[in-house]
Amino acid sequence: MGCFVIRGFGVKQDSQGRRIDFDKVHNDLIAPALKECELSGGTTGEVVDAGSIHKDMFELILKADIVLCDITVHNPNVFYELGVRHALRKKHTVLIKANPSADTTPFDIAGARYTSYPIDDPASARADLVAAIKSTLARERVTDSPVFLMMPDLPEAQFDHIVMVPPDFVEEVELAWSRADKGWLRVLAEDVLPESFQREGLRVVGRAQWALRDIEAAVDTWEKVRQGHELDPEANLALANLYERRYRSTLERDKLQRSDQAIERMLRGDNVSPAYRSEALALRGRNLKTLWRLEFAKLGTLEERQARAVDNKAKESHEAYKEALEVDLNNFFAGLAAYQMGYILKSLSQHPRFSNLFGGDKKKVSRYLEDLGADLAVLSAVVRRSIDRALKGKPGESLTWAKISDADMLFLTHAGMPAQTDHSDVVHAYRSAVPKGSFYWDAARGQLELFEQLGIGAEAARAVMAELDETKAHIKRHLVIFSGHTVDRTGSTPPPMPRFPNAAQSKARDLIEAELRRLKGEIEDQGEALQVLVSAAPGADILMLEACKALGIETWLCLPVQRDVVAREVFQHYDVDWHNRFFALTDAQPADHIFVLSDTGGLPRWLRTRAMMTPWSRGNRWMMALAQSWGASKVTLLTLWDHNETESSDGTAAMVRLAHNTNLFIRHIDSRQLIAG
Repeated sequence: MGCFVIRGFGVKQDSQGRRIDFDKVHNDLIAPALKECELSGGTTGEVVDAGSIHKDMFELILKADIVLCDITVHNPNVFYELGVRHALRKKHTVLIKANPSADTTPFDIAGARYTSYPIDDPASARADLVAAIKSTLARERVTDSPVFLMMPDLPEAQFDHIVMVPPDFVEEVELAWSRADKGWLRVLAEDVLPESFQREGLRVVGRAQWALRDIEAAVDTWEKVRQGHELDPEANLALANLYERRYRSTLERDKLQRSDQAIERMLRGDNVSPAYRSEALALRGRNLKTLWRLEFAKLGTLEERQARAVDNKAKESHEAYKEALEVDLNNFFAGLAAYQMGYILKSLSQHPRFSNLFGGDKKKVSRYLEDLGADLAVLSAVVRRSIDRALKGKPGESLTWAKISDADMLFLTHAGMPAQTDHSDVVHAYRSAVPKGSFYWDAARGQLELFEQLGIGAEAARAVMAELDETKAHIKRHLVIFSGHTVDRTGSTPPPMPRFPNAAQSKARDLIEAELRRLKGEIEDQGEALQVLVSAAPGADILMLEACKALGIETWLCLPVQRDVVAREVFQHYDVDWHNRFFALTDAQPADHIFVLSDTGGLPRWLRTRAMMTPWSRGNRWMMALAQSWGASKVTLLTLWDHNETESSDGTAAMVRLAHNTNLFIRHIDSRQLIAG
C-alpha cells in the first residue's frame, strides 16, 4: 500500500520560537512506523522528476492509500496539502502533532483526532503512530474529512484514470507474458511496490499472471491491489475466480469462502456497472456449480453420479446464471452456463429422485419442467444471438471465448443424438476454436467432462477430448538453482583476499561434479528428474554448465541481460579461455533452454533510479522467482560458497538470503576448500 507524508522540512519554529526538526521526526518516528505497517511512499521533497511539482504532488495526495500529516506548526504548505486531501478523499488521513507546541490546531480541524508525539523524543511515540495507522486502515469509518462530513453526498474523486503507468513497465509485463515467464512477472510485482503507480502497475501484472494461470502469485498481486480499496470491482472479480480455482485444486473450504466473499464485495460496491454485477452473479452460480460437481465427480458408476447430481445446488446454480443474464444480456458466458445447467436439469428430471427436490409433489415437478422448457427455448435464442454478435468482434480473448461457446452450443445439439452418430463436426468446431496448448482447453474440457460424467452426450464429449487432449507423461521434477563464486581476477587488479584461484578450477569442478552425482542419485532414487537453473558467470557457473553437460542433466541457462552484454561487461575482465567456454556453452544450449531477462542491456528506464539495484541482483531474484513458479515437486539452492555473509547484493550470499526468505532447501559446497593448503 502507498502512503504520502505531508510535513515541514528541516528545522521550523512554532509561534514562541521552539525549534522542531521535522527531518528528525521523519527519520525517528514516521519512517520506522511506515516500515512496520508495510507502507511505501514519501513526501513532496522526494518528487525529483522534471515537470510540475504541483501536478506530481496533487497526484500523490489524491492516489495515496493513506496520508500522514504533521500539523505541529502553522505551515501554510502543510495545511494547503491537507486541504487538498480532505477535499478529494473521504478517509484514511492520519494527523500527528508534537507536544508541546505553541501553535494551536486551526479551527477547521480543531475537532479532528491526532496522534501526539514528544517534541524532544519523537521515536518514543512509534507504537502509538503504528496503532493509529493500522486502526485508520482497518476502520469502516465513512469519513475522516471535514469536507465530506459536512457534505456527505459529495462524490469522492476518482483517480485510476489519471495515474500514468510508464510505457516501458507495461512493455516489460507484455514481454514476460508473451514468454510465459511467471518468474519475471513475480519480480515485476515486487519491483513496482515502491512506485507512485504501484496499484495500477500491480493491476497490469495481475492480469498477466491470471492469463498465465500463476494462481498463487496472482492471488497475492490482486490482494495488494485491493488493499485500501476493498470494493475494487476488477480486483474482486479476479479474486473470485482465483480463489475458486484454488479450492478446486486443494479442496480447502476457506478458499471457496474467500471466493464467495469477493463476489459479495462486487455486489455491494458503489455504482457497480451492469456488466460487473452480471459477472458477480454468474460467479455465484459457478461456485454453486463447483460445490455440486465435487459431490459426484469421484463416484465410480454412472448410476451413482446421476443419483448424487440430483441436488438443489444444481437448481440454485441455474437460477444464479439466469439472473446474471437478465442483468446483462451481452454476458453470453452467463447465458450459456444457464442453458447448460438447464439442459442438465432437464436430463436429470428422468431420474426417480428428481421429485425429491420438490418434496415429492408431482404437480410442482410438472410446473417446474414446463417453466424449464420455456426457459431453455428463450435461453437458446438469446445465447445464440449474443454469441453471433461476439463472433463479429475484434481478435482477442473475447473472440476466442465466443468461438468456444459456439462449439459448446453445437455440442448440445449432439448431446441427445443416438449412439454411433458422427461427431466430427463438433470435434472440428472445438479444434478450430481452442488455441493449441492454451489454458482455454482446460475450461472447455471441464465442461465436456461434466457431461461425460453424467452420461449426457458422453460419446460426443469423449470424441472431442480424445482429439484435443495432449498426452503428457507426468514426471516429478526436482529443480536445482545453482549459484557460485566467480573465479578470482588475474592481472593488474588481483583480489585482496583469494577466494577462487584460477588454478583451483579443476578442484572446483571435482567438488561440483561429486555433489551433482550425489544429488542426482538421491533424486532418481525417489523417481524424480533432476533439472538445473544456472547463470553463466566465469567460474562456478561455467563449471556447473560443463558438469551438467557431462552428466546428461537437463539445464536451463538464465542470463540477466543478452549474451553479448554479459560477454562485454563481465568476461572482458577474465582470461580469454573463460570467454571462449562461455560462447561454446551458450552456442550448444538449445534455444528454448536459454532465458534472458533484459533485452535492453541493463535495468529498464523505470527502474534506473534504484540506487541499490543492478541487472545482476535483479537477475538473482528473477532466477529464484522463476524456480518457485516452475511447478517442481521440490526446489533446492546448491551453492559453491565461502559462507561470507557480507558479500554484495549481486553474489552468492544474496542468493542464500533469498533462499532463506523463501523457505527453499539449501545445500552448500564449501569453496574454502579451494584455498586450503
